[in-house]
Amino acid sequence: MKKKRMNKAEFEKIAERQWVPVRLIGDGMPAWMRGIPAEKCPLVLASGIFIDSRIVEHDGITYSGVVGGMDIYRYDEKDVQRGYPINKDHYFIVLDPENDDALLVYGPLKDNEHWLGELPMLPDNITIIESSEE
Repeated sequence: MKKKRMNKAEFEKIAERQWVPVRLIGDGMPAWMRGIPAEKCPLVLASGIFIDSRIVEHDGITYSGVVGGMDIYRYDEKDVQRGYPINKDHYFIVLDPENDDALLVYGPLKDNEHWLGELPMLPDNITIIESSEE
């Protein structure tokens, strides 16, 4: 599993929604994932909050200071023949104990929703974040 760094400013607009999922597009995505082509990654959802961090266990690993999560839906050509062209990768967003202005992003994590036949239906009123800037 990989660990990425993300500054808190990139998470600010997500955290304001207090665990209500938002859709990230363009510059609303954190810098660590902006190089992924849009056609390969059609949907990114995120949620969280800066207060009330949580302790979460996944596959026998405990994550402390969890303040959010991201689901990245991506096309995977090698899974098309199996009927699952979409892969969902989940990431935990955790407070960085060594840097007050940073967050750590752990993932990709697979769960029972990793292989999907189609993208999930989203509510019409879902908030879309196009930029992490003010």
